Amino acid sequence: MNKKKVLIIAYYFPPLGMGGVQRITKFVKYLPSFGWEPYVLTVKDIAYPAKDNSLLEEVPAEAKVIRTGSFDPLRISFILKCIFGKKHSPDQTPWNKTVASSKFTSWFFPLDNKAGWIPFALRKGLGLHKKEKFDLIFSSSPPPSLHVTGYLLSLFTGLPWIADFRDPWIGYKLEKFPTPLHLFIKNGTQKMIMKKAKHIIAANPSVQEELERHYLKMREICLVEQGYDEDDFGGDQTDPGEIFTIGYLGTFSPDCDPTPFFSAWGEMIAQGMIPSERVRFIHAGISAGIDLDRMLEKYKLKDLVQQKGYLPHRKSLDLMKKTSLLLLVTADHPSIFPAKVFEYLRLKKPILGIMPEESQIAKLIIRMKAGKVFSPEDNDGIKKSLFSYLEDFNRRELALYSDQDEVKCFERRSITAKLSLLFDEVAGRS
Repeated sequence: MNKKKVLIIAYYFPPLGMGGVQRITKFVKYLPSFGWEPYVLTVKDIAYPAKDNSLLEEVPAEAKVIRTGSFDPLRISFILKCIFGKKHSPDQTPWNKTVASSKFTSWFFPLDNKAGWIPFALRKGLGLHKKEKFDLIFSSSPPPSLHVTGYLLSLFTGLPWIADFRDPWIGYKLEKFPTPLHLFIKNGTQKMIMKKAKHIIAANPSVQEELERHYLKMREICLVEQGYDEDDFGGDQTDPGEIFTIGYLGTFSPDCDPTPFFSAWGEMIAQGMIPSERVRFIHAGISAGIDLDRMLEKYKLKDLVQQKGYLPHRKSLDLMKKTSLLLLVTADHPSIFPAKVFEYLRLKKPILGIMPEESQIAKLIIRMKAGKVFSPEDNDGIKKSLFSYLEDFNRRELALYSDQDEVKCFERRSITAKLSLLFDEVAGRS
């Protein structure tokens, strides 16, 4: 069967790392298996806190990656570092400066500060279509301004266009708008996107729920979830050994705040509930917006926590295989739904979830019987659960009871198959 061509608009793409890159990378990896030849339109090098060159190895030969310049802060920052001879290392800009920069640029970019990429991506996309004759346009946010590029390309070429939302964009409680006009522009733009795209996709039930709350009367929101890639889990599970080890994969931030966990663990050691030499913690990832070292000093845990920093994705998963228990923390906003939960499920380790118990991510953990969930305010519940898991570990009775057949539904190849059916429908393939 002759493959059809899809133009994928994605700002975050390898060699960039972290969770937001995984979804598009895995789609690109598996789409050729389902009759689609992906062309990825992305940005050139930017200042960014995590790079993972190993992800580039997953991009198949059939895929074409086209990179353009951009007039956005991360691209400009990278160029300035090159001009002034600064080392091309992952960006270490302090969180408070990053927030201040975002507030400043929000005055000039009402949609988001990546809107400076729109003219570059639009020009390149139009040129590519003249040469390649695409069948479909697919844009994935964040940043949401990518959907404006998708809309404009669809308008000028007549191609069908699908918009994928990993975050809901409008309604996030921490977002502040400089003026009512900025809010008006953003709301109006999202309504246009919701109206003009052939299909709207949500990456998780929380985003689907949030979008439906605003736009259910306008159109249906399709769910094409995040997942895990079986190729990332080669080899057998690792025996955690004699030390009860808790693992966390990803970024600690104000949205994923570990304070309730470290507070409870520190209290348990201080109260003599558990011996300090029996428990260790491994963090594979970065911290942004919180002072993790200071927090660990406060609760006298610094010597018990291994901070590995950002690692290539498969190395991070290999490290998590050595754990006994996996920690998952989120803030109280309903749209936060970490994609790593599916990799946690595949790791077959119990999950200690600290998050609002009514959230979609909490409901998934409970439905899958993959662990226990406690509110961040439930200090006693967290301590009792941690003590119970440690006791089970000591008796060699620590087990995961989730239905692994249901977990397999979230394998990236299966998720991409679902997406390809949607592509076929929109592009008119029989």
